[in-house]
Amino acid sequence: MASSAESFGRVNDDGTVDVLDGDTWRPVGSFPDGTPEEALAYFQRKFADLEASVSLAEQRFKAKAAAKDIAAQVAKLTTELVEPSAVGNIAGLRERLSALQEKLPELTQEQNAQSEAEVAEAIAHREKIVADMEALAATELKSIRWKSTTTAMTELFEAWQNHQQTGPRIPKKTADALWTRFRSARSGLEKSRRAYFQELDGKSKEAKTVKRDLIAQAEALASQGSAGITTYRGLLEKWKAAPRASRSVEDGLWAKFKAAGDVLYAAKAEADKVDDAANQVNLDAKQALIAEFADILSLEDRDAASTRLRAFHQKFQTLGPVPKKAIRSIDDQVKKFDMHVKKLDEAFWVKNDPEKKARSESMSGQLHDAIATLEAEIATATGDKKAQLQSELETKKAWLAVIDS
Repeated sequence: MASSAESFGRVNDDGTVDVLDGDTWRPVGSFPDGTPEEALAYFQRKFADLEASVSLAEQRFKAKAAAKDIAAQVAKLTTELVEPSAVGNIAGLRERLSALQEKLPELTQEQNAQSEAEVAEAIAHREKIVADMEALAATELKSIRWKSTTTAMTELFEAWQNHQQTGPRIPKKTADALWTRFRSARSGLEKSRRAYFQELDGKSKEAKTVKRDLIAQAEALASQGSAGITTYRGLLEKWKAAPRASRSVEDGLWAKFKAAGDVLYAAKAEADKVDDAANQVNLDAKQALIAEFADILSLEDRDAASTRLRAFHQKFQTLGPVPKKAIRSIDDQVKKFDMHVKKLDEAFWVKNDPEKKARSESMSGQLHDAIATLEAEIATATGDKKAQLQSELETKKAWLAVIDS
């Protein structure tokens, strides 16, 4: 496509410049005080500007810029190319612009479809945000953990704002409906959260009042020393039954209450040390007594063992308490004596059970009679019969030995 001045432009003798627009020459203006070359160059630059605008529109089409923006640019250029004051292939620019305009509907349709998909995706995304907030609002109040729920509420609200600012625009009616649902769920949660913390604050105030009173009572027990422990344990049960304050307040109150108890238990520990020192003599005496009666464990005669055990307990009961750390050891050794004699008692009564003894004596008599009869029959029997009777006799004698043992 030629673009020289000779092809599309000429300078007349009077200094006016014409352009070949299609098959017709028409004047485009003049360039006073300039040479013909300068005049032609001036209007060629005008054409170059128009051509650059057309090229830009084509590039934007290739880049799939917004079709409506390209259409506006094409419309503007179409007006400018009606009879432009420029020298160049103006008809060629109109053809390029016309070709571009013919392709715009396809781009518009493509972008509309893409826009619809993006809007549908945006609606689905915002619907998910709303559904998540409604799910939080539908949670049973007694099951809600407000710390994590508050965090989730904040994150969902920020997600809504971010999507509203950066996501595709969605139809106003749809956007308003979604916002109404989101706001309703969020407002309901906020109302429940405020009510929860107001109630918690009330309980915290009540807890502080109750527990400060318990602390005062516990601290007043300090003068009683270890004797105040029973009362302190009663106060501890009341503490457990009282409502809880906020965590930071509760920890501080508990530290004071526990410190009051520590004073009492420290006094008890000191008293136990004194008692243990005094009771060491009793421990030595009990250990010596246990060693003295250790033979109880080797006695098999029930009456002898029982006599020794009674003598042991008579002496043991006269001795005082032992240090706390030795109580279990002493008790275990005494139980060994008691258990040994108990086993001898049980064995005696098993053997001398009247009913069992009567049954045994009855069976023993029957076996004696059977043995006598068998012995008489064996005396006259011969062959296999005698062998059979002899085997039966041995069995009866074995039974009798078990019963009489």
